[in-house]
Amino acid sequence: MRCLVIGGAGQDGILLAAQLLAQGHRVITVSRRHVHLENVQHRTADATDHTALAAIVADTAPDEIYYLAAHHRSSQDANPPLDTDVAGCLAVNTVAFGSLLAAVERHVPTARTLYASSCRIFGLGDGRLLDEDAVKSPTCPYGVSKVAGMSVADLYRRERGLFVSSAILFNHESELRPASFLSKKLTLAALAARTDPDVRVQVGSLDDEADWGSARDYVSAMRCILGIGSAGDYVVATGVLRTVREFAEVCFGTFGLDWRMHVVATAADGRPRWRLRGSAAKLLAHSDWRPVFDFPSMVLDLVTRTDRDERQRPAGFHSYL
Repeated sequence: MRCLVIGGAGQDGILLAAQLLAQGHRVITVSRRHVHLENVQHRTADATDHTALAAIVADTAPDEIYYLAAHHRSSQDANPPLDTDVAGCLAVNTVAFGSLLAAVERHVPTARTLYASSCRIFGLGDGRLLDEDAVKSPTCPYGVSKVAGMSVADLYRRERGLFVSSAILFNHESELRPASFLSKKLTLAALAARTDPDVRVQVGSLDDEADWGSARDYVSAMRCILGIGSAGDYVVATGVLRTVREFAEVCFGTFGLDWRMHVVATAADGRPRWRLRGSAAKLLAHSDWRPVFDFPSMVLDLVTRTDRDERQRPAGFHSYL
């Protein structure tokens, strides 16, 4: 099977490509940066270059397409100008995806396409379980653009008969996260604190909560979603909220360290808090997907792999399985 992974240089793209290769599929990745995995056919292109993307679809004639390209940033990053953020998110997460589906209809109408959406479509959340039918009320440009992208998927599904599914992904982590992400900040600080007792890392609020899972489990879910008989929307989540405090405790506890000696909270009380918790009941009922990692083993895997691979990313895809 020929599998086209658009956004192949990111965390999910690399892990997905590795899993597809392990299954014996031919994998073609598309991204602005080169993908270093062996046995992957790579095309360098920007997702917003609609002509280039259409040409790649026509040339490779994929059986499965995974649209993972996204304009996004860590919640730990400084806020960019609102108009810039809106324009960037819509350009990549909505308009470019719509252009891709037009190319799919024209060149490979029987291909199955997956759109990587986000729990940010639900706004802040209040801790209650969110499924595919929950009200979509985004509070950030990224969430707005993902709602629009899912609407485009639904439109092509209904009006053009394409097989297009959306994976609504809750927080998922691996060693491939950039250093600006909370999970990686805590991991790098814990690794450094093994030899430097003066290490300090700043986070927002220790009481912030997230539904954290393993990125390896979640890209496996993407593959399962395209294997379901009917296209649609599917939440991928653990259904359990964890605090930043719990994440720090497990992360530093891996080395027998007291996280309280190294983690500094900076957020002011009273600000809005994210409490997004998802239900994967539909996916579990319609596929054989079952997560491998629970929360402690996900954090341990993150710390172990970061310690091993931070200086040199391995090229062999088996390293990412």
